[in-house]
Amino acid sequence: MSAPVNSACPPWCDQPAGHLHVETAGPGDYHISAFTLIDLPEIPGIREGTALQVAIEQYVTSTTTYDPLISLGIGDDDPDSEALTLDEADALAAALHRAVTATRDGQARQIPNGDGPT
Repeated sequence: MSAPVNSACPPWCDQPAGHLHVETAGPGDYHISAFTLIDLPEIPGIREGTALQVAIEQYVTSTTTYDPLISLGIGDDDPDSEALTLDEADALAAALHRAVTATRDGQARQIPNGDGPT
């Protein structure tokens, strides 16, 4: 979805007022928020230390303001990122929450010495 152009920054935008440089019939520009950075320490044998970068971005052209997207990047410096719609990001967050809950519930039901039912 898209909306008519409004040059005002959304409340979440980290950029200075007036930062958009959109040319008629030219390329657009972005409202951006480097929302959060989650450091992921090394897990020996599984992964090296890295980071998850979560950002909000919204593309704006001279005629269209596109819906904001949530960008999820993995890596410290210049991460590869995947832009998700708000509904997709919400579904991902819900799935991650369900996975964490299922795992924690399963751990709570384990027998302390690690032996399971036979």
